[in-house]
Parts: sequence; C-alpha cells; structure tokens
Amino acid sequence: MMQGDSYSLGIVILNNAGSPVIPGDVRDVEITIGHMKKTFRNAEITFSDGVWFFPISQKESFGMWPSAVKAQVRVAWANGVVEGQPIYGIRNEESLSKEVL
Repeated sequence: MMQGDSYSLGIVILNNAGSPVIPGDVRDVEITIGHMKKTFRNAEITFSDGVWFFPISQKESFGMWPSAVKAQVRVAWANGVVEGQPIYGIRNEESLSKEVL
C-alpha cells in the first residue's frame, strides 16, 4: 500500500480448524490497521466470498506513517468468546505526491 491509496484490503480470517470465518459465525469482527479501527457490526467492513474487506480512503492512507503497519483482527464469536490475532505483512510506502486525487 502507498500513502494516498484508496481501496479495500481483503483479509481472509480462518478459525482454529482452518475454515474461513463467515458472518454467521460471529457477533462482530473488528479490524485495526494502524490508527484505523473498523467493525462489521457498524457496517464499516464488509464480507464477500470468504473475504473480509477493510476500506481505506486516500485521507486515511495519507494519515499513516510510511513503515510496516501494526494490524490485528478481533472476532466476537456468536457464543460470546472474543479472540484476537495480529495481521502481518502490511506496509505503507511513502508517496512523493501528497495530493488527494
């Protein structure tokens, strides 16, 4: 990802058995990337074909420092248990242009 990018990051969440987590399994899913936190319950993230989508606007990506970005997912299961895991491999590269297109 580069500062100024605007798209949805696709994230596959697997349960302990290795199966994809789907909306019917959970009360909520929270994804935090850098300083941005979005939830499924608030309709800020979406789900389609086994993938959770975390939308990022140009303004949001410009607000992130160029570096490896800390990220995590937390799942509130239907039975009330809440579990979290780190997400690795998200990098935000510096953009030479700082203009929102």
